Amino acid sequence: MSFSDFITIVGVIVTVISMAISIRQARSAFKSSQDAKNAMAAVQLAAVAERLKSAQEHIRDVAPDRFSQRGVKFADRLALIRREFDIALSALPKTGGGSDARMQLTDAQSELNIYQKSLPLMADAIAWQKLQVLVQDAISDLTSATSKVGEPK
Repeated sequence: MSFSDFITIVGVIVTVISMAISIRQARSAFKSSQDAKNAMAAVQLAAVAERLKSAQEHIRDVAPDRFSQRGVKFADRLALIRREFDIALSALPKTGGGSDARMQLTDAQSELNIYQKSLPLMADAIAWQKLQVLVQDAISDLTSATSKVGEPK
């Protein structure tokens, strides 16, 4: 074995070791990137859940038993609920984590429309109750999805 062969073998060994280290670092970087994406998704889902808790307060403000109270401006409160729903829906994906909550919110929007149409005559207590339940279910789904985001698959 000549000196030239020895240098070539050492060079190949160093190259293979460098390649193994590079692959390991690339995997580590990819995992960190995925962890960061999952953390961002969890924060976004949690923020939507908090926004829906605010919507819940507005929904309670437009309860059927308050319909007959003087000075209560239902139109303003309903507009606030719609705005909360719009913002939440724009932040939720159609598939993946949070998609179930998105479907429930679209159903909640329908119930809100039914409830609003009933207001000139007599508040529809059933539509209001369904609206509350759908929003609560969406919050529960988002809370569950938030905790599942970081779990290994």
